[in-house]
Amino acid sequence: MSINRNHAYLIILTTVAAVLRFLELDLRVFHHDEAAVGYFAYRLFSEGVYSYDPSFHGPFLYYATAFLYGVLGDSVFSSRVLPAITGVLIIPLIFCLRRYIGRSGVFIAGFLFAVSPSFVYYSRFFRNDIIVVFFILATFICALKYLDSGKMVFAAAAGSLLALSAASKENTYIYITIFISYFIFVSMLEFLTRKPISLINLLKHHFTGISVGAACFFMVYAIFYTDFFTNPSGILAYKSAISHWHQMHQVERIAGPVYFYIPLLLLYELPIVIFAISGTIYYVLLHRLDKFNLFLIYWSVASLLAYSYLGEKVPWLILHILLPMTLLAASFLNEIIASLHNRNIKIKRVFEAVFAISLLLFVFSSFQLNYDHFTDTAEPLIQAAQPPQEFQQLIDTIDVVALQYDGYDTNIQATDKSIETQFLWYLRHYKKVHWNVSLNSTLDSPIIVVHDVDSTRVENKLDRSYLRLDSAKMGWYWFKTSDITPGYILFRNMNRPPEEYGVVLFYRDKNTTPSKSGYQVGTD
Repeated sequence: MSINRNHAYLIILTTVAAVLRFLELDLRVFHHDEAAVGYFAYRLFSEGVYSYDPSFHGPFLYYATAFLYGVLGDSVFSSRVLPAITGVLIIPLIFCLRRYIGRSGVFIAGFLFAVSPSFVYYSRFFRNDIIVVFFILATFICALKYLDSGKMVFAAAAGSLLALSAASKENTYIYITIFISYFIFVSMLEFLTRKPISLINLLKHHFTGISVGAACFFMVYAIFYTDFFTNPSGILAYKSAISHWHQMHQVERIAGPVYFYIPLLLLYELPIVIFAISGTIYYVLLHRLDKFNLFLIYWSVASLLAYSYLGEKVPWLILHILLPMTLLAASFLNEIIASLHNRNIKIKRVFEAVFAISLLLFVFSSFQLNYDHFTDTAEPLIQAAQPPQEFQQLIDTIDVVALQYDGYDTNIQATDKSIETQFLWYLRHYKKVHWNVSLNSTLDSPIIVVHDVDSTRVENKLDRSYLRLDSAKMGWYWFKTSDITPGYILFRNMNRPPEEYGVVLFYRDKNTTPSKSGYQVGTD
């Protein structure tokens, strides 16, 4: 009966996660980064062209997405399928940790991962981070299984999965550094307390397993970074990766305060924060710290410190802080729930109130972010390069007008280089797109896209057969302390519109005729 119930909970939570991730998956217009990644994946799919660039992360996502394009076609939906699938598969993975975080713990962790605003949003986002989280969690579970059983298949799986993570994104090296530093930290504690050094015992008793895992890691790593052994020099890609991101850290390309992730965690992931901190205090001060929870605490603190220190501050990195924190919170809640019947009634009521209120805010924030405000940059989890949803109308208009001319052979002129990335994906099928056209050139294509600051100058050059459609390729807020109001915390209400990088589409629609006043009048 217990097994059936566990399976039922697993199926329910996995189904909830799948619905939340796949519901209207292709509705939101592509973010700037999604457009860039999509274009590179499309080139790999259509032309077989790929070259590793640390700015756009590892090759795994491109090869996997190119395969999906072959199966499902190249679309916004098929681009987001892999992040959505890995976001769903995190839930059954969590149930492999029942021995470590308890029966209630896996249910709680499964629910938190399934509904989390951050995990849902970035499972519906064409980026590598949710994929890295999936591979790291799977690596962690396989490593635990290997240490428990000594079976080499788990050591091989752990090494292979870690390599897939490294082939997805460079911050895998941060995970590796944190994991290695944990053993050094524990060894130092053991040395100071004159206990046997567990790291020495680990290396002595598991040398073969570690060697098998390392061999599998390097094999899988080599497959992807050498482009399936066609580019042997790619094996040294880690050098350019570390060099590039160290430089980005130094120049602080996307800067933010050292506390950048704290408000995001409090605003979106309140129950995880509350119970991860409570768990840390509980385990440390009450001396109930076993090796597993010590590792989760170290992993959580080290992740927060590492990403807070890095000069590159972007909201999707919050996932890598949340992964260990969520496991820690669930482990603590498992123990608290088991001991509640022995607690004072007032303590039980306080716990229930905190748990219920924080969970309600958690669920509300998730639904509001992912199904209502999904392009609203008043949501700080949405990075500034997200266009407003109205941008889709501009893209649809281009497609409609092009059908009136030469279809994908229609001439299109774009005068602003800064809008190129956003349009590379959406205009990928068009063969005659002229990028970075000078404003002094002859502008006479049926479709012309310009930066809004140049729109008046361009409009004055065009004849009256052109229609105009205004939109924006991105919007953002510079948040102030005065913005933090109850209305903002609950509903993201702002007292001003966002700043925008505007784009203007000029187009000649054959289904319109000029009136005597020179304005365009649509015809039925």
